[in-house]
Amino acid sequence: MTRQLLKIITGLLFVMLAGCSNPPLIDAVDNGDVEAVNTLLNGGAAVDALNKSDASALSVAIRKGYVDIAYLLLAKNADVNLRDDVGVTAIMLATSGAHPGLVRSLLDKGADIKARDRMGNTALIIMPLRDEPAIIQMLIDHGADVNERNNNGLDALMVAAFLGHIHIVDTLLDNHADVHARANDGQTALMRAARQGHRDVVQRLIKEGADISAQNSHGDTALTWAQKYNHHEVAQLLQAAQSEQP
Repeated sequence: MTRQLLKIITGLLFVMLAGCSNPPLIDAVDNGDVEAVNTLLNGGAAVDALNKSDASALSVAIRKGYVDIAYLLLAKNADVNLRDDVGVTAIMLATSGAHPGLVRSLLDKGADIKARDRMGNTALIIMPLRDEPAIIQMLIDHGADVNERNNNGLDALMVAAFLGHIHIVDTLLDNHADVHARANDGQTALMRAARQGHRDVVQRLIKEGADISAQNSHGDTALTWAQKYNHHEVAQLLQAAQSEQP
């Protein structure tokens, strides 16, 4: 009786572990094993294999920074528009990872520039972690709307201003980003840049006509944010500009 019970438990454990495991292609991609990925693909492995979070092999490769593997998967016609369990797509990951060549390849393969994750972010709003304006211009040239918002009312300019990406800020403004736009909490790009102490971004936004006296839902302005976080140079810049505004 005990031996039979042990067999049943062992069998159930095997089934459970098997159900939790990833397809071999996902494991090879996750480990950055180019040779194994090649072997599996040439052996007929499904190129659009998914992991437990519904992320495709392509998305796993991009998230991990294995660009060479991503190109291998694209050469095998991987679906560029698959979404993981939170709606993230390959073009979003390539953008945030600052891979301009890969972004171009994904766009050439038909990546959906308007796809949104569960937070309402598009590739343009998610933003490169590095100041890579070429990627932003590429997305805009393929139809991305510079003034699109996510569920919190954030647009690309607000995100770039917060990160201090001055070259991306320049690119967005050159493509008619709305410097007066407000998030759901009333924050503007200028407030977000001032809070983080990004002097060059603050200066550019002021030059573009940003409203220095604008208040968020709690009554804070760009100047009060700069003062709260002890960004003295930014505060002085805002005070000087405020005295000049009508």
